[in-house]
Amino acid sequence: MARVREGDRAAYEALYHRWKEPVFAFLLRRTGTRSAAEDAHQDAWLRVYRWRRRYDPTRPFRPWLYAIAVNAGHDARRPEPGLLSLPAAVTAPADPLETRNVLVAALHALSPRDRRLLLLEGEGFAPAEIAGILALNSGAVRTGLHRAHARTAAALAALGFPGGPP
Repeated sequence: MARVREGDRAAYEALYHRWKEPVFAFLLRRTGTRSAAEDAHQDAWLRVYRWRRRYDPTRPFRPWLYAIAVNAGHDARRPEPGLLSLPAAVTAPADPLETRNVLVAALHALSPRDRRLLLLEGEGFAPAEIAGILALNSGAVRTGLHRAHARTAAALAALGFPGGPP
């Protein structure tokens, strides 16, 4: 990224090829449709190049990149769960397709903020990293994640899954 900051196009292309698949997969889960994910993906990489001088080389690159991806996919309202799983208190259906459909329905019942928190957590980011990506404090992220998990369980219970809150 240091070379990209200086305008090195070959370094930008190498960075793009290294990160294009994970960022696209994240945006696909975030947006829910291939066409929306493709648009957001293109926008994210244009922003990476346009804002390359804003990158702080003393900080990790991955959270900076995902902050751009979150913002690029911000207008999308139909995320897919991808890496999310059912909360432990909810009994999963036997059919994987049914599980996916229920998770998508539960995500649609959440606020955009709760979806963002859960999707970033699903990408493997720690609460402190999520805080940096979303410009929040770590306590707010931990509280938000706790509430998002509870709301997910409630949404699953409302969809008829046993074991969720009453």
